[in-house]
Amino acid sequence: MFEGRNAKLVYAALAIVWVVIVVRAASNVKGSEAFVVTVSQSEVQAFAREQLDVMQTRSFADNVELCAIIFEDSEGELGTTRVREGDEATCNLRYFDEPGMAPVASIHTHGAFDPSYDSEAPSLEDLEGDIESQLDGYVATPGGRLWYLDWQQERAALVCRDGCLQRDPAYRPCPSDPAAAAFTLPEVTRRDRQPIADC
Repeated sequence: MFEGRNAKLVYAALAIVWVVIVVRAASNVKGSEAFVVTVSQSEVQAFAREQLDVMQTRSFADNVELCAIIFEDSEGELGTTRVREGDEATCNLRYFDEPGMAPVASIHTHGAFDPSYDSEAPSLEDLEGDIESQLDGYVATPGGRLWYLDWQQERAALVCRDGCLQRDPAYRPCPSDPAAAAFTLPEVTRRDRQPIADC
């Protein structure tokens, strides 16, 4: 009988702890009001440009794509998730759900210069990934270009031309394949299906 009484007390204590955990977790769930973004798109773009410029050096040295998500915190400040390392041609961003942090854009580099990759323009995978995530994106290329990917308009637009970000010392422009100033999703799809330009 004594053991049964102790067991009931233990179960009651565990139930109380469980209720406390559930209540705390529920209080950390963001309501729709928590996702009201106050920073402007131009502020996000300037922040993305700074972050990508810094990421370029490591991206070239290790010949990998690097990626992260830019978020706005509860104080209205911009920050990034931990920079993730991909491989030579891809970087898998994982969506995050942190209380008090609203995701505002994805960022990633395109690794080191390689003439066998079409790395001076956003890829179909880049644009489709941001459309699926419903998140704008920014892409840095080995030539130092910065691209803006607008998920709602389903298009990519050049923010600044080659050399506006750090450029891979091995980069060589391809005169036979000048990058356009913007691409729609169908245009990116067509470009993705074409052979790499012979430079």
